Amino acid sequence: MVHGLSVDVEGFAESHAQSVRVDPSLTDTGVSDTEIEANLNTTLDLFAQHVCRATFFFLGRIGESSPHLVRMTADAGHEIGCHSYQHLRITGQTPDEFRDHLTRARAALQDASGQPVLGFRAPDFSIGAGNLWAFDELYAAGFRYDSSVVPTDIHDVYGMSDVPEEIYRWPNGLIEFPLPVMRILGESVPVGGGGYFRLFPLWLTQRGFRQSARAGRPGVFYIHPYEIGAVAPRLSGLSVTRRFRHYVRLGRGRKRLGWLLERLEFAPMVEVLKRQEFDVGVE
Repeated sequence: MVHGLSVDVEGFAESHAQSVRVDPSLTDTGVSDTEIEANLNTTLDLFAQHVCRATFFFLGRIGESSPHLVRMTADAGHEIGCHSYQHLRITGQTPDEFRDHLTRARAALQDASGQPVLGFRAPDFSIGAGNLWAFDELYAAGFRYDSSVVPTDIHDVYGMSDVPEEIYRWPNGLIEFPLPVMRILGESVPVGGGGYFRLFPLWLTQRGFRQSARAGRPGVFYIHPYEIGAVAPRLSGLSVTRRFRHYVRLGRGRKRLGWLLERLEFAPMVEVLKRQEFDVGVE
């Protein structure tokens, strides 16, 4: 089974700015982009070492402020996806606001990459039962697949427990590539990457993907450049719990992901969808 491999490209501070207090100087575009470039270089080097390609969901604002990073990634053979314009949750946005963000972000990323941008992932997976209209906006904006849904109800920000765990289509035709979950103590627990990958032992992540494969469905793994590279600012004033969540094993991402890449087969998400005979509109 070939699984999807994805990277959500954003700065560390801007990634957490809606969850905790962040010094505004840390979300300055120049500061964030310097961090992103260093960590992105490490990420691209790791994938080249393992002869592995992925989907990189870039914030649209990076396509405007540092288009060379998007171009560099595309030139290395990776798929470019969209992570909205800024790292702002879709929850709380109006359809008009979201539409404007999509239009600006997709145009910037297509201009920078020279390739069609077909896939979308919402910041913090923030499309749920309360804003299903977002899927219609995505399809109307030219996106052909989404990967914003986590089939769980254990998280305080995201999740929809009543959706399929396999790839499916929404009524408007938009393809949904959900994040994988596995049953732990009776709960559907995400095992697709990010903080879960840093927290869980490696064998548990591997087991989750192998369970998906045995069920006949590809999973999708996600990670951030700051979880692979060495650059991540220290946020002040965090509680003990928050500090643990945001920094546990943060400096070990390259080695841990390398272990996983040696044991599972991955490809860009658009290629996995085509292998599963989903029409995404490109050859």
